[in-house]
Amino acid sequence: MTMSSLQDTLRNTPAYSALRERLVTMINQDQGSNASDENKQSIGNILNSLIGSSSTSKPPPPPPATPINPDSLYLRVSISKGHGFVSHLTSRTGQIQDLQLSLSFKKQRFHSPPVRASMDPSFDSSFLFLLAPRAPADARAWSSFLSADSSSLHVCCTSSPSPSRSSHPSYTSTQREVVGVGRRDWRTSLTGGDGTLELRGGGGMEGGGGTLRVKLDLVQSEADLILPMTTTEIERKVEETKTRDTENARNFYLYAVDWWRQYQEISPSHARRQGVRIFAPDESGVSRCVCSYVSPVRAGRMVDSPRHAARFVSLIPFERRAGVGGRRVDTWQSWHTFLAKCRGDVEDHSTLLCSLLLGFGLNAYVVLGTARDTDGEEETREHSWVAVLPPATEQSKDVTFIESLTGQRYEAKMGSKASTEALPYHSVSAVFNHEAFHALKSTPNTIPNVDFDLSDPKNWRSMDPKAIKVATPAVDEPATLTRKGDGERATDTLERALLKIITQKREDAFGLSSNFDDDLAYLLQPAISAYENERLTGFSVGSDDFHLAVKTAVPDGHCFKGLPLCFSHVDPTKIVAGIEGSKIGADIMRTRGDKIKFALRVKVYEYPENTMAVWIMVRPPPFATGERGGREGKEQGASTG
Repeated sequence: MTMSSLQDTLRNTPAYSALRERLVTMINQDQGSNASDENKQSIGNILNSLIGSSSTSKPPPPPPATPINPDSLYLRVSISKGHGFVSHLTSRTGQIQDLQLSLSFKKQRFHSPPVRASMDPSFDSSFLFLLAPRAPADARAWSSFLSADSSSLHVCCTSSPSPSRSSHPSYTSTQREVVGVGRRDWRTSLTGGDGTLELRGGGGMEGGGGTLRVKLDLVQSEADLILPMTTTEIERKVEETKTRDTENARNFYLYAVDWWRQYQEISPSHARRQGVRIFAPDESGVSRCVCSYVSPVRAGRMVDSPRHAARFVSLIPFERRAGVGGRRVDTWQSWHTFLAKCRGDVEDHSTLLCSLLLGFGLNAYVVLGTARDTDGEEETREHSWVAVLPPATEQSKDVTFIESLTGQRYEAKMGSKASTEALPYHSVSAVFNHEAFHALKSTPNTIPNVDFDLSDPKNWRSMDPKAIKVATPAVDEPATLTRKGDGERATDTLERALLKIITQKREDAFGLSSNFDDDLAYLLQPAISAYENERLTGFSVGSDDFHLAVKTAVPDGHCFKGLPLCFSHVDPTKIVAGIEGSKIGADIMRTRGDKIKFALRVKVYEYPENTMAVWIMVRPPPFATGERGGREGKEQGASTG
């Protein structure tokens, strides 16, 4: 056993501090000459344990049990340790952080178990990706395969506060930060390659995220894989495809420069028009065509409809990216990094929603333009949203706009001033998806003057789809979404926890007892369902049934008030804090009286990627008219993260 091996083992085991303490004791006792037999025996036991641990912990654990098809070819990714992770040891609030890896490759995604943040974290994880349904049979087939498939493994490392008694895992998952991202061409597994993967930190800062020890291997059934090509031949083939990709990227850049010059020559106002952007830097600092951030994504059975897709995307927390000094950081995230972080800016939401809608077969585009400021109609801000256009074969001016941050839909007939005046959007500059980019030529470009017939060259200047096709994608072959959790179990667990905390808080703070009525709570369930359906569809469905039930349950001359709140996590402590933070919630916590009954109902609506809409409805006892409020029954609520 080498000294470096012993040192590595010492640093990554709890015995390190124990051994250090014993050695200090020996040194203090006459430089160890008078050390007790007890100390010597203790140190010997610790060293023997460490040596045994080192001899049995060299290789990373095997990949998860995956049925292996003997005809298929797999890529095994083994990640042992990280080095130089210095920027995310603690959060801004001083909380201890956990690190987690998210890996994406050819429509497959895996996550490593969280590990405690340190300068040299030990991930010790292994993953098995399907590379090809059938392995190439001979040298010619291998040569074609290497030329056609240059997919890259995309690795994203995130940090989040370590769950504790004061923070639930579902809440800390919404506090993730990107530590760094990196790529590795799968073909390096054929030539050995460099065993380290450098992660770029925020804004593309090279080396800012640390490095990973990564090993790639090809796996084919139980037998050893024999390649019918020499290492030199493989390296030459890989270099040829890299040269081709570099040339394609250069050609597209030159085409885009010429296209932009011609667009500016159409009108002097085009040079100042906000939103006509062809390139945007990604999270690793690489400038990419905006079309490459969109790709049709099919979510299987996890997203039932385009409306569910809009609701899901709207539940991902919004975060305005800001740099030093508070100025907005103009970077876009690839969909994989966006979902790994579980937070993003408006462009991240729009490109993901457009990708999901394209997967459902809709004619969807990301719109770049401006929106009216919420503080006043005269002020506008740069914005992006999604437009669903009628098929090109239909002569229709009906357009559906979808706000990716809220999921709200706006039906409009373009050219109709009455139909477009109520829209929250002010102007349009360009629209794009995975295979098209169109910049608006007409002036003015305010919403009432826009005709969304993209085939009309008088109004739109379009890019050549063939040129867009060669642009490098942000992430190769986007994967489907990860599965949802168990919403029913989460609902029951959260409701019990809330009942306990609210009861305890009322008793400790005000000396009040609490009596929760299950029958009354059941009456709140249709209301919660109506609230979620309204967020999902834009229509209130089922609320009439709830109002009839309330009128039956509330005594004559009394008023009903309910407090519906929507959260994105199931942390009971923070949910109770949200209840107390509202005026009605504070009143509920202080309500006193003889023989009063409360009602509490919880419903967790699970969506992909562990996103959730957590509805909480609390009902205080009905009170007499004139005591607090009016004669009509009301529900008052809010939404909070």
